[in-house]
Amino acid sequence: MTRTTSVKRPARWADAVPPREAQFETKRRALVREAARAFGRRGFHNTSLEEIAEALGVTKPALYRYVRTKHEILYEAKTIAFDAGAEARKAAFAASEDPLERLRLYIVHYINLVTSELGSYAVLAEPVTSLPPEYADPIRGRMREADRALRDMVQAAMDAGSIAPGDPKLMVAFFMGAINHIARWYTPDGPLTGLQIGEIFAGYVLNGLRGSAGAG
Repeated sequence: MTRTTSVKRPARWADAVPPREAQFETKRRALVREAARAFGRRGFHNTSLEEIAEALGVTKPALYRYVRTKHEILYEAKTIAFDAGAEARKAAFAASEDPLERLRLYIVHYINLVTSELGSYAVLAEPVTSLPPEYADPIRGRMREADRALRDMVQAAMDAGSIAPGDPKLMVAFFMGAINHIARWYTPDGPLTGLQIGEIFAGYVLNGLRGSAGAG
């Protein structure tokens, strides 16, 4: 009796081509980035799906394979930003045990991630009220989650004596308000990169927080 040996066949294309699902997500991400740039140039309400399709070099029916409405694009862009915030917090906690340094690293990483992922990210300045409830409600949940995490980081810095006693809610509103305003003027073609802006803003925030601790 002849014994046959099972030979494992190599993966098609040696796995050099991403799976179909990965290709879909890559294209969908590219669509969101291009739409964010378009919204930044013309405004969310003034930009049509036809214009986004034209910028991507695809037909509108092809666009509908990836998104159904402009609201879905806005939802995805905001989701990218919240994911960037979570990633920035994770990186900050992994890199340092000092609470104030963690805040600095968070600011640097967050601004760099969002600007590099979304390019002109003025779309993030669009209020959540522009979204219908099925999109707005999960975004509000992410907002509350991010706010709680940042308040905890600020509280830890206060407990360590790096920041004077105060209201963490107001402190977070202070520096995140400034950071989120970047969305209204940043462009990838500007004189500073997102990373450089992150370093500069982090310096301003930490100097202000240290100053408040010294005043106490």
